[in-house]
Amino acid sequence: MSGPWLVSYVVLWGIVLFQGVVIFVLLRQLGLMYLGTAQGVARDGLALGERALDFTVSGVDGADVSLEGLRGQPLLLIFGSPSCAPCRGLIPDLNAFAQEKRDELRVLFLCRGSLDEARRFSDELGIEVPLAAHPDETLPDSFKARVTPFAFLLDGEGVVRAKGLANNRSHLDMLLEQARKEIDRAAGTTSRNGATAEEKTAQRA
Repeated sequence: MSGPWLVSYVVLWGIVLFQGVVIFVLLRQLGLMYLGTAQGVARDGLALGERALDFTVSGVDGADVSLEGLRGQPLLLIFGSPSCAPCRGLIPDLNAFAQEKRDELRVLFLCRGSLDEARRFSDELGIEVPLAAHPDETLPDSFKARVTPFAFLLDGEGVVRAKGLANNRSHLDMLLEQARKEIDRAAGTTSRNGATAEEKTAQRA
């Protein structure tokens, strides 16, 4: 193959590869945009009214943390990771939110990675809320959480009352408001029916 033809061949393949990369990036961005829409987020996460399965993870303070041990008070669970830019940007708002709402709910940040990575993440950003590490996607998969930072607000019994992206303080406030409305709605349904589904089952038994 002569020199000019070889150069043309290389340039052509370079253009093809470049276009392939561009298409990949565009498709990825479109996918992320969809995940951020209301429709996309509605598909993420356990359904409202569903009870979260118990789990045990390692806290950065060295103690195990379990969902069962945190029941009794509303709990804000946030899935994130040190490599997630929005997660890092959320921390100042999360610290302030947790401090302001400390009498109303607890907060647990679930950090993807090793315990050492979680500790470095916590120290670097000055994370003031309880933080625990999970090593892989097993825990997020059990909650059907595909993106980060993704949050669930559970009631005192571990039932999902709100869920969604948690990129900033506005999102955190919206989750809390959504949870309050969902709890009121559930309480109203119980009141109109005279008993919860569990109580009715027990009565029939």
